[in-house]
Amino acid sequence: MVRLAAALLFVLGSLAAAVELGAPVTAWTAAGEAIYLGAEDGRVLRYLPEEDAVTEVWRLPLLELVTGPLQPKLYSLDARGDELLWVREGAHGFRVIERFREGGAPEVVLDETAELPVMAAWFLAPDRVVAVLLDGEVVWVDAAGRVERRLQVTRSAVGAAAKHGTLLAVGDEGGLVTLMDLEGARILGQAAMHRDKVLALTLGERWALSGGRDRRAAAWALEGTTTLALRAEFFVYAVALDAEERLAAYTYDESGTLRIVDLVERREVRRAPGFEGADRLMFWGEDCLVVADEYGRVRCWRWR
Repeated sequence: MVRLAAALLFVLGSLAAAVELGAPVTAWTAAGEAIYLGAEDGRVLRYLPEEDAVTEVWRLPLLELVTGPLQPKLYSLDARGDELLWVREGAHGFRVIERFREGGAPEVVLDETAELPVMAAWFLAPDRVVAVLLDGEVVWVDAAGRVERRLQVTRSAVGAAAKHGTLLAVGDEGGLVTLMDLEGARILGQAAMHRDKVLALTLGERWALSGGRDRRAAAWALEGTTTLALRAEFFVYAVALDAEERLAAYTYDESGTLRIVDLVERREVRRAPGFEGADRLMFWGEDCLVVADEYGRVRCWRWR
């Protein structure tokens, strides 16, 4: 009992007070010393983990529908230099891709007339964007908003996707993860990482890390055939790789336990309770794991 109490005090003592956003985070991206957050209520926020401070940088205007005004939300965020790229709801049932610089107004990259079910979009170059569609198709868009190329990478609905450099990983409803080279517009490989829908995915230079509805996380070594199944006790809604791509973090159970494992030594580094509703994770610096949850809280967990 004494050991349990000491462990709980250590965990609670290492948690910074959560920043209360008032709405869940629907998208985020790291940019320099900040993390940009998209909230369900249409706000775009700049979060500084070292200070636990949040500043609003934009608010999406209401959409005027026949049923009344609707607050749109963001579905993905990416950053390149001082510019953001996001996917938001449109007024006619399709999604819109926009780019944005602080102090200005969003500029449309792809509007609803394209009628594309965009799930996420990223900068590929200053004047090019790549997007993943919900139906498993990848599209390349030029500066004028024209679709340059399309490639069907999976026949199953997409659950999660991630980009790193010119590599793209797409996880589908059947548990398959597909790795693509965006410059060559070709599929590099596929791995059946899960037995059910891929719920979370992050991509590095050496590893792809995913979480699934099959109650496990999975790591795929991109330069070989090595795959690691990481056990969990509930759906894995969030995963994260550290900067060195040695440590993997993921949601472990329904009660709010997080687990950190060493992919090289194949061992558990930390397991800690106290994160109920966590649905986004991001390593930050040497000892901070940024955690966002479905209750609209964001915090920096000093896990070391």
